[in-house]
Amino acid sequence: MQTANQKVGKADIYIKWIMFTAAITGLAILTAFYPIEANIPIVVIPSILVLILAKPVFFEKLKLTTLLTMRIAIILAAFRLFNPQVYVDVIMLMLIVNILEATLTDLLRYKKYFNAISGFAVAIGVVVLRGIWQFDAPFGDYYLAKGALPIITIMYAIAYTIWNWIFVTNEFSPSVALMHVGFLLAPLLGCLCTIGLGAYGGIGMWLLLRANSLSIGGWMQIGAKDWFEREYYNQKFDKFVQWTKQTPVQIICMIINLVLIGACIVLMMQNGGITFTFAPLAAPTV
Repeated sequence: MQTANQKVGKADIYIKWIMFTAAITGLAILTAFYPIEANIPIVVIPSILVLILAKPVFFEKLKLTTLLTMRIAIILAAFRLFNPQVYVDVIMLMLIVNILEATLTDLLRYKKYFNAISGFAVAIGVVVLRGIWQFDAPFGDYYLAKGALPIITIMYAIAYTIWNWIFVTNEFSPSVALMHVGFLLAPLLGCLCTIGLGAYGGIGMWLLLRANSLSIGGWMQIGAKDWFEREYYNQKFDKFVQWTKQTPVQIICMIINLVLIGACIVLMMQNGGITFTFAPLAAPTV
């Protein structure tokens, strides 16, 4: 029989997770619209402090440094020191690199062949997204990334989320994996929160919000990993994570991802095809 303290403890985990996910969602939206005013205090400064004070291991330092570099780059783009569209083009390339990095980890370190196949498919699927800086946005300064049809972006976001979730469960403990559920949900929740902006919000903001939640999560996870390991452990969630690691489950996830990415590519080819144009480096004059 469960004691009252055990019941309170379980409720405590859920409450902390809900509050954490809501906070990450809000911060991701804020840093999306305001890459200078919000990005500097919420991402850049904490990341620098964590790199200096937390003394992360080499892999953590490399990952956080990469995220920090891209955060600084978007600040420079917002200041129009170069064409912001160039930044968006680089982000699309970095997305492919980031996915391939994780995919090779799944393949070579963990021998998770089915999720590796999903990862390669998700990396190829980046070609269905077109990133465009919103120079004419009614407020804020940001970019959107979407396919020719909203359903293309939705399917890609779902495929990425499934693939990344499986990767996270291979790479981290169940406690940290629970934290990453919040990081993966935040961009999707943020899309719902901004859907009222019409063409300037909604699912088109998913990639930007994902980049922001990942950047915020980078310094949080490294700076407070012991706290998350201790406070986010849940036995039932641990069992769920172990269930997702079973071969039949991973095969099903792989099939779903391949179907989603395949559908994205087919729909994109039917609606204007896959195109890319290099943007000039110089910032456009207003």
